[in-house]
Amino acid sequence: MKTYSPQNIRNIVLLGHAGSGKTTLAETMLFESDKIRRRGTVEEKNTVSDNTDIEHLRGYSVSSSLLHLEWRDEKINIIDTPGYDDFIGEAVAALSVVDSAVMLVNSQTGIEPGTEMGWRKAQEMNTPLIFAINQLDHQKADYDKTFEQLKHRFGSKVVALQYPLTVGPTFNAIVDVRRMVMYRFPA
Repeated sequence: MKTYSPQNIRNIVLLGHAGSGKTTLAETMLFESDKIRRRGTVEEKNTVSDNTDIEHLRGYSVSSSLLHLEWRDEKINIIDTPGYDDFIGEAVAALSVVDSAVMLVNSQTGIEPGTEMGWRKAQEMNTPLIFAINQLDHQKADYDKTFEQLKHRFGSKVVALQYPLTVGPTFNAIVDVRRMVMYRFPA
C-alpha cells in the first residue's frame, strides 16, 4: 500500500445493533475496493473481520476489527464493532479515534437498542453520523417505516440521500437524491 498524507486518510466506525449487517457491509466494502477477491459471509465463518473461534462459534462480533482499503486515492480505515450492548466499550473506544460513524439500521426491525446506544455515544463524543438503512432485499423490509422511525426519534436532521426504488426480494435499485440518478444493480 502506498503512503498517504493525513488529508487523504479517512477513519470510520460501523455501528448498529447486532445483526444489522456491519460485518457484511465491511466485507462488501473490501470486496468492491478489490482488497479481497471473494466476499465472505458470517454464516460461512469466512469474513475478514469476524475471524476468531469465539466469533465463529457465536455467529457475531465480540471485538472490534480494524480493516483498511484504498478508494479513489484515499485510504479508508474501517472499524467494525460488535452490536450487542455487552460490548459497548468496543464502540466507545472506536468512536474516540474516528472521523465519522455509519449507523446500520435493519430495515426489518427498525430502531433497536444498539441503534440508540450508538447514537447516544456518537452524540456524546461529537462524532458525525450517517444512518444506513440496510437489508432492503428481505421479504419483511420496510424502508419507509424505518426512515420515519429515524426521523421521529433523532430529529429533522435525518434526511434521505438515497432511497430504494423497491424493497423485498425485488430490490435492485436506489435513487441518489443529490445527483438525481438511479443506480440499478445486477440481480
